[in-house]
Amino acid sequence: MDWPAALRDLRAHLPPSGPGGGVQRGSLRWLEAEMQRRGANPAALRNIIYRDTGLAADKAVLSAILADLAREAGRSLDLPAQRSPAALPDELELLGRTKKRLYKQFVAGLTAGRAPRLAIHGKRGSGKTVLLGQVAQAAELLGLRVTRLNLSGDVFHGAVTVPPVATGRSFAALAEQQQVWIRGLLPTDGVVLLRVTADLKFADSPPRAPDGQAVTSAGWAAHVLHNVPAGVAALLALEDQQGWPADAPPLTEIRPPTPSEARTYLIQKLGVTRQAAQELLKETGRNLDHLTLLTGAGGSVTQLLTDPPVRRLAASLQALRELEITAPFPDQLLQAALGQEVAALPLHARAQLSGHAAGGWSPNPTLQRALPAVPAPEVLEAARRLARQPASSAAALAALAFLHEWTLLAQAITRHPDAARFLPELWPRIRRDAPTPERELLARAVVTHHAGRGEYGAPRARDALLSLLESEVGAVRIWARVKLAESSLDAGNFTASEEQLAHPDVQAALHLPLDHRADPWLLAAQADALLVQAALARWQGDMDAATRAVQDSRAASSGPRVHLWRGLIAKDAGRWPEALQNLQAVPDTSPLLHARARYQEGDLRLRLGQPGAALGALLDAATRLEAAGGTPEEQARILARTATAQRRLGHPGLALECSRQGLQLLAPADRQHDRVLRARLLSEQIPILLALNRPGAAFQLAGQALALLAQSQARQAEAPYRQAEAQYRQRRTHYRVALTYLTRGLGVPYLQPLCGPEHDHPDLQQARELLDALLTRLPDRSDREQVLTFDMRLSRALAEPDAAQALEHLARALDMTDHPYAEAQARAIRADALLRQGHADAALTEINRAHALLRRVQAGLPGNHEAATHEADPALHAGLLALEARATIHEGQRTFQWLRSALADPGLHPFRPGVWRETGRALEPLGEHGRALVLALHPALITLPMRLRDALPLLEIPGE
Repeated sequence: MDWPAALRDLRAHLPPSGPGGGVQRGSLRWLEAEMQRRGANPAALRNIIYRDTGLAADKAVLSAILADLAREAGRSLDLPAQRSPAALPDELELLGRTKKRLYKQFVAGLTAGRAPRLAIHGKRGSGKTVLLGQVAQAAELLGLRVTRLNLSGDVFHGAVTVPPVATGRSFAALAEQQQVWIRGLLPTDGVVLLRVTADLKFADSPPRAPDGQAVTSAGWAAHVLHNVPAGVAALLALEDQQGWPADAPPLTEIRPPTPSEARTYLIQKLGVTRQAAQELLKETGRNLDHLTLLTGAGGSVTQLLTDPPVRRLAASLQALRELEITAPFPDQLLQAALGQEVAALPLHARAQLSGHAAGGWSPNPTLQRALPAVPAPEVLEAARRLARQPASSAAALAALAFLHEWTLLAQAITRHPDAARFLPELWPRIRRDAPTPERELLARAVVTHHAGRGEYGAPRARDALLSLLESEVGAVRIWARVKLAESSLDAGNFTASEEQLAHPDVQAALHLPLDHRADPWLLAAQADALLVQAALARWQGDMDAATRAVQDSRAASSGPRVHLWRGLIAKDAGRWPEALQNLQAVPDTSPLLHARARYQEGDLRLRLGQPGAALGALLDAATRLEAAGGTPEEQARILARTATAQRRLGHPGLALECSRQGLQLLAPADRQHDRVLRARLLSEQIPILLALNRPGAAFQLAGQALALLAQSQARQAEAPYRQAEAQYRQRRTHYRVALTYLTRGLGVPYLQPLCGPEHDHPDLQQARELLDALLTRLPDRSDREQVLTFDMRLSRALAEPDAAQALEHLARALDMTDHPYAEAQARAIRADALLRQGHADAALTEINRAHALLRRVQAGLPGNHEAATHEADPALHAGLLALEARATIHEGQRTFQWLRSALADPGLHPFRPGVWRETGRALEPLGEHGRALVLALHPALITLPMRLRDALPLLEIPGE
């Protein structure tokens, strides 16, 4: 195109610039600015116009600008095609005259309909692959069929189309076999592009000329070029010219780009500075293949897979895909597949990845297309590298399954039972491909994993259990039947669980004595059946039977599970030291069971009046359970109990946040199981809202919880799931509704100190009615029903304005106490009732006894191996301080000084406002004498028109 003539014509027909002047449209300065605006290189403008040289992309942008100007001027413009087969690719235009000349020469022949022949040579990185790729693109644009033959290494190795080479065959026969093989690959039309490396072999035999003589790869390639069918264009690229025949067509050498060419290429393609381009060159060198890969111009699968580092990366990525791991791949995982750090890859190989070490790696689109073309042996080698990772990792197990290393996989699960959490994803492959013994061992691990999470209905758990029930081995079938009983127990279907345990095969196994030489399946079945028996007895309140089952020597085959169950049974039976000893015996090598043991320990310490130690155990349990892959439902239960511990420590704001986190973990309540659990968490949030003095919100949550429980019970015929649990949660929520009325009737937050009323109130009447209705039901023998009844007795006493009647309820509560903390609670409320009767001395006796009981709580549990003592419940301690202040209020300033000193304990800070509130309330009946006592200590009282119960907290705790 005559660029200057076209510009002159356009300028003559464009309107002149407006009155404001400025750059004339169509001028060189205007064209430079417009090219820059459209993303082209403005510095290339003059070279294009005056020399007709420049990048095709820049020429295309300039052509588009001139076309727009032509339409504006009403002129026609004969523009060249933006890209034609003869156009010079950027990669060649910037990188050497020889490659440009060869490309133009070869493509011109193709365009003219000829079949050119060209042979080139050059060392690695000189640009052979780039030249071949660009010629292939040009040929395809011309509609020609392109055949690419990459002859490298031993081309007969693993080639099923080549018959084995018989030992002792003549050299001429070997040569003929090679020629027959290559002729079968050569096309009959189009273009053939051959790349031959110096290491070419044929089943460990060297290349041979037609006469049978061994020749170099270059000499052999010359014969191939000679035998290319007439009419087929051919471009041959060699690394080594040694042995090229003198009578063969001439070889043209191509060289790597010069430093200046390489630097210019990087600047143009990446838009970097000269200094940055120089730094990149230090790492990539002047290797043209690396440069094009670095800039993203190496767009062909062939070019990618001929580069060894990129090929290794592609094999590693394909191995991860074969293991059904989805991108982005974690840095550590890709590193394991590579066998080296990702950062150690050459820069041009790393350029084929997107992402970063922290967020994971993904292949770029070109590399993604290349992955299926990676040879299978290289993918298998990457999988073997993954299999050599720690046996407890998901990738290592998946690699073993992919490699069909079933014995190694079964051994890994035996050594690391907790790694079974990775098996469900592998189960379809295991069931299809693993031999029977290993398949059954792995099926058992799949079932055990889901059972440990309470996911008995998971499809893969059911399928694995079904495969075991179909086993030809009797002991395997017995174990599977025990797991069926366990699943029925988990669903609350106790009758079905008992029937499954009563199966003759299971009963026969249970009647066998312990024999360590017996089949491991039988030993496991005996142990699991005993734990199911213990669980059934526990739910029925028969703690003696439950204890006998877990203490049976055969139950020890369950390993850490038996320690957990012994701890649970002892905890429910009130054998606190034994419970703690067994719970602490669950090793952290079983992360899920250890997390559950920590949860039970936290729950136990909370019950026994050690909320500080309980909070530590519960937080640890939550962290460990999440790391071990515990279910959201189980995590939610732990968070709910953690919230209770925080409330007991005087931090209801933190407790509410924790409780809400637990609720967010639950899926929408579309199953009966979810409804009961969600109702439980909503109900357990009620005391937290009451501690924040929000009874309205508490009523709202109670309504939601009761509605969910009603839905659960209404569907009993459809899905009889844990009806006993639903009924218990309903009674517990009714009790918390009574607490809400109690809190609103007392007029203070549900936070220690809590003191009984002097006068009745409609809300207190409602609380008493609800509590009396609940207490008319005789509690069953279960531990939790006993605890609920005890709590209701204490609340009933607090709701009673008649102190004498309150004492009657407390007497019944004291008869139920089974540990020091429970007795301390009852004696504290008894002291309050005695104070309301005016019996200060008797109240002090109860207070002192409660303090002594708290010291026993603080000393820890007997048999506790921890040397450190545990802080007793600060809330109850604060309540006792308030009671003691009320009992000694007549001592005036002495009581104030003692109380200030006692309240300096940091653990009591959340409860200080309540203690001073109750102290102020005790002063009010003293009239002016009480006000004068406070005024002597706080002259600012004279400015506060408040009752003493309201003023004293402000004066003693300024700023809060």
